[in-house]
Amino acid sequence: MITTQPLNRFLARVLPSCLVSPFLLLNTSCRPLPSTPSPQDSVLRVTATIQYPDLHRPWLKKPPANRQGLATVIEGGRLLVTADMVDQATFIQLEKPEDGPKVTAQVEAIDPECNLAVLRPESDEIMKGTHPLTLDLSLRAGSKLEILQLEPNGAPALSPATVTTVAVMPYPADGAAYLLYRAATSIPQREGSYVIPALAGEKLAGLVMRYDPRSQSADIIPAPLIARFLKESSKSDYHGLARAGITWEEVHGANLREWLGLGKGTQGIYISSVDREGPAAKAGLKKGDFLTKVAGKEIDGEGNYSDPRLGKITFNNLVSLERGPGDPVDLTYFRSSGEGTGTLGTATLTLDGRNPFSEISPARLGQDTTSHAFLGGLLFQELSRPYLREWGPEWRRQAPQNLVYLDAFQRESEGKRNRFVILSAILPTPRTIGYQDLAKRLVLSINGMPVQSLKDVIEAAKHPVDGFHKILLEGAGGPIFLDASNLPAEESLVRERYGIPQDKRPSQN
Repeated sequence: MITTQPLNRFLARVLPSCLVSPFLLLNTSCRPLPSTPSPQDSVLRVTATIQYPDLHRPWLKKPPANRQGLATVIEGGRLLVTADMVDQATFIQLEKPEDGPKVTAQVEAIDPECNLAVLRPESDEIMKGTHPLTLDLSLRAGSKLEILQLEPNGAPALSPATVTTVAVMPYPADGAAYLLYRAATSIPQREGSYVIPALAGEKLAGLVMRYDPRSQSADIIPAPLIARFLKESSKSDYHGLARAGITWEEVHGANLREWLGLGKGTQGIYISSVDREGPAAKAGLKKGDFLTKVAGKEIDGEGNYSDPRLGKITFNNLVSLERGPGDPVDLTYFRSSGEGTGTLGTATLTLDGRNPFSEISPARLGQDTTSHAFLGGLLFQELSRPYLREWGPEWRRQAPQNLVYLDAFQRESEGKRNRFVILSAILPTPRTIGYQDLAKRLVLSINGMPVQSLKDVIEAAKHPVDGFHKILLEGAGGPIFLDASNLPAEESLVRERYGIPQDKRPSQN
């Protein structure tokens, strides 16, 4: 006779009680042990069709292109990707890692400056069985990570990484700088890795937005920045993360401090410009002020303060990560009164997001075709940074230098105009012969009316003088005279010849 009692007593000592039975693990009352979610349970494959506006032919969009990456599942049935992944997207599609039904998605929130976006699937069915990730906000230099990619069959492929640098560094958008992790890692080239998550255990440490295979370093949007973006972008009036509205320069050596009248040993940075109607301007700060403290933290000549966890880091971190739009922040500054003297002052700023209406040459455009206007064969547009970037990575050297200058020194025109309107192209017609060399110029006036926006072009075109339109441009070679009676027929000819749809007039708001 075989008895199971001695065996049961042995198993009771070495196995969980729910697994011990006289029939060797056949106890029907045994509860299954909780399973640990697999990394692929926290991501979906995402494919985005991107179409950028063609700013040289603003009535068109450029040919579409596809981007493939991984969308990270976060709370609320949403997905996190980089803004680069879906900016200017005309179609977004999701699917499970192991393939299966495909679902479309919409952009719920996006901020190209901090390079983050939230997607919302149009059907909740695809989110069943997924595991949302929480954020790990505690990383520092030396922390260990794993970079998640997927094999073609949906299995996870993890690459180890070590955070080497935590600092405020440039982001893809011009002029944007936020907290960033730089990590040493070797990431294999795989299809569908335009954006991939970085994991710290079972938490999300950040999103990889750049990888350099030569130096084997990855730039990672960190979890603290993601947390701030998720909090602020949930608000209906979101226009970007908090900013003070100043441009500043590092101060090295004692010459500038002595010239301003600062005492020896006083550290800080020099405010080189103040945004029109920005938080700093509203609080009374001016170009030439010397900033010494932010939120009670002393800053050095490189703009750094001492953070208890991150060490020395630029004070942008105090503004953009530790506070949001609408929050106050105290500043201490020195204002020179000339002849080596000055006064120390304080100001309380109410931080704000990006104000696109304060930009004379906007840094970003919307997702529709670019606003433009025709007078016969003359094409008018408002100058923007995306327009200049059409000349490629070296646009600061390759684009027309008069326009590069306007963009670079646009703050010098603050209070004088709303936008720069340019004569961007002269399409060949019988009445534009001889004017071709006048393209890419700033438009000063039409029919004696100052031009500061496309709305002004539309309005001025209603008021020809003695039957002619007179267009005054910056620089030599003008003005241009057009017979107003011939323009409707000439414009119809141009539209037919170049396949240009009927004019979509700029907003009058």
